[in-house]
Amino acid sequence: MLPIPPSVRRLVILFLIAAPLLSIVLPAAAAPADTDAPSKLQPRAPQPSRRMGATKRSKKMEPLKKKDYSSFLCPGGSVACPIPGDEVTPSSVEALEQSLNSLADWFKVGFECVELDTELNSCGGCLALGSGQDCALIENARTTGCESGSCQVYSCFDGYIVSPDRTSCVKKGSTTPATPVTAVNIEELVADDQLPLGR
Repeated sequence: MLPIPPSVRRLVILFLIAAPLLSIVLPAAAAPADTDAPSKLQPRAPQPSRRMGATKRSKKMEPLKKKDYSSFLCPGGSVACPIPGDEVTPSSVEALEQSLNSLADWFKVGFECVELDTELNSCGGCLALGSGQDCALIENARTTGCESGSCQVYSCFDGYIVSPDRTSCVKKGSTTPATPVTAVNIEELVADDQLPLGR
């Protein structure tokens, strides 16, 4: 056994003597000066209960918005559009909207991923849901496209011209035609000195 130094022995004896004395002295010192203060937690004061049958007035709540499942069904930038049935009518749109409540419903109905800003056949919205336009169905239009979610007409069949707003074809002579969308003729620009060519 190792010998214990005398200084450590003195500290141990001092601790054994001082510990009981400290336990007697400390609770008296920690006692509050105010003897009226409760030393334990008190239960809440009694309160009358609510009247039987009284109902809380409910606030008017807005109906929950349907969850957009596009992020689950389609890659970024595209939107899930249900595949339309035979004909799109207001009643078929309403019935379709009511039936699409879960991912499983989307798979039952069928869907396609569409970029609404550029899709020719669903420009600006889902046709089956009553929004958007099929640019290929514009009357008398030969060439159409979808730009920024709206249909644009580029050329029309004989006897028709592109309207000034580029959204339809009108009979030739009934209005001022739109500026044609063509490639720039570089030779004309060079001849007019509008295009500097290393001079």
